[in-house]
Amino acid sequence: MITEYETQKTLNPLLWDGDVLHPKLRVGFMKIAKVFYNFLEVNVPILDVILIGSNANYNWTSYSDIDLHVVINYAEIDDNMLLVKNYMHAKKSIWNSHYPLTYRGTNIELYAQDLNQLEPLSAGSYSVMRGEWITNPSAKIVTIDDALILQKAEPFQYEIDQLSELDPNLSDVIQRLKLRLRKFRQSGLESDGEYSIENMAYKYLRNHGYLNKLTQLHQQATMNKLSIEHVVNERIDRYMPVIDALAQHCCTDKKLTTDNWIQILRQTSTKIDPRGQWEHPGSCTLIPTYRGEITMQNVPYEVIGIDETGHYELMQPEHNYTFPGRMVFEIPNTAQWQTVFMQLQNKIRNATT
Repeated sequence: MITEYETQKTLNPLLWDGDVLHPKLRVGFMKIAKVFYNFLEVNVPILDVILIGSNANYNWTSYSDIDLHVVINYAEIDDNMLLVKNYMHAKKSIWNSHYPLTYRGTNIELYAQDLNQLEPLSAGSYSVMRGEWITNPSAKIVTIDDALILQKAEPFQYEIDQLSELDPNLSDVIQRLKLRLRKFRQSGLESDGEYSIENMAYKYLRNHGYLNKLTQLHQQATMNKLSIEHVVNERIDRYMPVIDALAQHCCTDKKLTTDNWIQILRQTSTKIDPRGQWEHPGSCTLIPTYRGEITMQNVPYEVIGIDETGHYELMQPEHNYTFPGRMVFEIPNTAQWQTVFMQLQNKIRNATT
């Protein structure tokens, strides 16, 4: 446990009237929390919505995020806690990409917090749902637990682990992530100095190689930009056998065998997951589906769907589809797969015409 004594004299007046959360903000935070909860798509109840971090304490700065956590019980979702935890990190990452919410220039960071991993907080924590303090903040002492450092670092760990050298937008993604990390660290340094939770989380990421990984990926992204034409042409040549095989599967009686499918899945690094694009946005996916039902809710790009019978659909965002087969192979119309997506679509269109 680390203790620091430099704090503000009041809670952030942007959020608080004395130690009372502004009523309109409380209503607004609950609305946001409910939308985020629906976005999680889990069939467990909300146990609480809590406000933690610097903006629930006296160590806030102009850089401090609004940390809004929806409390649920991970154990009621699945016994595999690592799977549930990674799923929650993925949903947080997708949410931040699609819904970067702010309040008067302050970022609102949402996360699904496990009931069974709520640490006793000596710093302030406020129940937005009940409209009362869980732990009252202290204007004199700021304490930081190791569990809080890890809790702050883990979402960044997950996002960095998900970065791919094949993403043509990798450079921009890394720049945004680095900016968030700089603001994150600056917030802590201005509030509590070297021993702030944000700075300690930053050092945790540095000591575990995550910042170095960002640097290496950024260098690789720069090299990829310099050879973009070569990469595109190489990708077309590399995946042309896959495109031809899938087109024949859809437009002729020459259906793919199990061995053919295995080869295609390997060549395209396909993720086999019933959650498809939700869990692996931008990747090729294979979805096992007992009823042949595929939803494009919350998928912001087009996806080509092909099942084992040869049925083909050009799926649009926010629509639902039903396939006669029970395994649906998906190719997303994203930067990485756009060339394959367009070539396959043209081949199928020309063959059917």
